Amino acid sequence: MKRLHIELGDRGYPVWIGDNLLLRSGRLLARLGFDTPPIVVSNARVMRIHGKALVHSLQDIFGRVSMVCIGDGERFKNQATLTRIYDGLLRARAGRRSWVLAFGGGVVGDVAGFAAATFLRGIPWVVMPTTLVAQVDSSVGGKVGINLAQGKNLIGAFHQPNAVLADTTVLRTLPARELAAGLFEIVKCGAIRSKALLAYLESRLDAVMKCEPEAIERVVVDAVRIKAGVVAVDEREEGARMVLNFGHTVGHALEAATDYRRFKHGEAVAWGMVAAAGLARAAAGLTSQEEERLVSLIHRIERLPGLGRISSARVWQALQRDKKSQGGRIRMVLLSAIGRTEIVDGLDPARLRQFIAEFLKNADRHGQ
Repeated sequence: MKRLHIELGDRGYPVWIGDNLLLRSGRLLARLGFDTPPIVVSNARVMRIHGKALVHSLQDIFGRVSMVCIGDGERFKNQATLTRIYDGLLRARAGRRSWVLAFGGGVVGDVAGFAAATFLRGIPWVVMPTTLVAQVDSSVGGKVGINLAQGKNLIGAFHQPNAVLADTTVLRTLPARELAAGLFEIVKCGAIRSKALLAYLESRLDAVMKCEPEAIERVVVDAVRIKAGVVAVDEREEGARMVLNFGHTVGHALEAATDYRRFKHGEAVAWGMVAAAGLARAAAGLTSQEEERLVSLIHRIERLPGLGRISSARVWQALQRDKKSQGGRIRMVLLSAIGRTEIVDGLDPARLRQFIAEFLKNADRHGQ
């Protein structure tokens, strides 16, 4: 088990990463000073596979455990689900000393964290991410929220958890597509900050995809360490933290344009990275060799869902609503080289719109 620390002063918190943390979760959380029963927010699939181990560990320490079960999938990251969690907190007679334990993937963490941020103006919460994408991305950094029909994460807050427990054992139960979605977020971390991580993925991809303990723990720890370093410098995404959005500008637009039904989040980010790499050749000086290196690794991981019949007009509309846009100008994180990024502001709208249309038309043939 590895222990990292998110350095945010009095809002800092530990991140534990390793095998079989579910079985030790009650004791680890008690060490942090929790002494009241948690309200666990999860979904039926996660509880069916892993719930027994978690509940036993928590009951050994805290006795009673309250449960709130929500839907499984990005389309449930909405106001209706948020209300369901509030109702569960009220049924559990939650007060200011109560705490939420988010047990699931990124949707569970984002919505449960937002509920914790806003219930009674904020109560503590802990994240136990059960997907790879949640372990390396959404569980760290305190960004919580819900989607609107018009765009992703348009309603939200910064509310740092009190701890993150990332049990790498649970990753072995993930469907191959879900695991691949998380690997794309690890590729992103390597692309923006670490040539060594990208090289490790290239050389040890089979071991990582088989969730061999040493290999999967290595890449999860490296990715979390990269994100922790960025968050410590820029907690509220006022500047430096934007680098973590590499691939997300186009990726979020693809998700919104397909009503969050065609892509896993990581898959949309993967297509977003492919698009951003193409843009970076002209706008940031990325070499064609480094573009091909990144795109090749992405396509080694998974054959991505196609982009056929996605409306370029809807993608363009979603891009214009992106949270990083300012005054109608679209800002994008682009690579100048593997491990180095630039934030490019004010891309020519006409050229960018043409690029998006051509990308949607031709991307399915790229790298497959």
